[in-house]
Amino acid sequence: MDRRQELAARREAMGFTQESLAQKIGVEASTVGRWERGTLTPQPWRRLRIASELKLSLAELDTLLNPSTSGAAPTEAMISRREIMRDTALLTGTVLAHRWLAAPDSVAEASSDGVAALQDLSSTTAAVTRLHETYQAARYAEVASALSTVADAITALMSTSRGQERRQALILRCSTAVVEAKLATKTGDGAAARVAAERAKAAADEADDPFGQASAAYQMTCALLKLDQAAVAEELAVGAAATVTGDDPRRISRAGALTLIAAIIAARRNDLATARGRLETAQRLADRLGRDANVGYTAFGPTNVTIHRMSAAVALDDPYQLLAISERLDPTRMPTGLRGRRAQFHLDSAWAHTQIDEDALAVLHLLETDRIAPEIVYTSRTAHNLIRDLMARERRREVPGLRELAIRTGVAA
Repeated sequence: MDRRQELAARREAMGFTQESLAQKIGVEASTVGRWERGTLTPQPWRRLRIASELKLSLAELDTLLNPSTSGAAPTEAMISRREIMRDTALLTGTVLAHRWLAAPDSVAEASSDGVAALQDLSSTTAAVTRLHETYQAARYAEVASALSTVADAITALMSTSRGQERRQALILRCSTAVVEAKLATKTGDGAAARVAAERAKAAADEADDPFGQASAAYQMTCALLKLDQAAVAEELAVGAAATVTGDDPRRISRAGALTLIAAIIAARRNDLATARGRLETAQRLADRLGRDANVGYTAFGPTNVTIHRMSAAVALDDPYQLLAISERLDPTRMPTGLRGRRAQFHLDSAWAHTQIDEDALAVLHLLETDRIAPEIVYTSRTAHNLIRDLMARERRREVPGLRELAIRTGVAA
């Protein structure tokens, strides 16, 4: 792809260096450089913030990202079906986000100035809560479209607050950065996830908030995994879990979440004994908690431990063990709104049935994933690979619903 010279010119005209624009958007300076060189294209959910900082419409930004090149190969000049789906979801999410940021009687006002709708600690706290809830409901485009507005409101709040109110604003900054890290991890952008996790840790450290520090450590673990730094990620998760002790549900939940991700890392390196030991530790923590809770937006509890047992079976390439575990699980027991976790149960189940040639059952689970959390199916590499594998076997056996799902997700034309 040709260099995006007009994009670089627009950045300079707005007074940004690559470093200062990267800081505003929450990415590394090298990422902005790659955008401008044409070797990397911003994820759709990033484009709202880029357009806002450069004072462009999304259409104008798209023109700068796709300069006309007569010699370009067709695959370079065309926008994929998946990109179209994601952009459409993003634009839809923009409208939805403005609605939930606004009070019921001030939708129009918030739509024109989202920050103005978040004028105090109470309303900003409610908006951050909604960010987490919307993420856990697997409505990622809606979260992406609202992130910058909430972050700007927190910055404005911090500029006028002092004492305890400032500490609460720092905790909100940490919490919002955690959501941003989750979203970047979900879309496969490990570098951006790391930057957001670092921002979460800095805010938690300044606020002296141990719960925020544990949440930031979890997100840094996820980011490091995306960056293929599994050994460092495992060390961080185990160390952070050891520091979160006590019977406070907030501590139990964060220690449990960190222990679970450490178990999955061990399973990925085929260390069955360590993975099982950590899963049992997490089970004991869940038993102490005594319920399927969602403290600190961790979704931690007995059912979540079982879902991670299934994910460990995927990592260990053991479909029969996964299906045996799934028989003991009712995903509807999870707290209301945790659609992402419920979708993971069905996605892992689809993987297991695919491995043992039970294609019809695999498709049923994929269809259920699509019903619960369609954005996961549209963006998940695992889901797309499963659909491709099932499509490759379709000549041997036709499975109702498979081809329509493949077309809907952009896997097949």
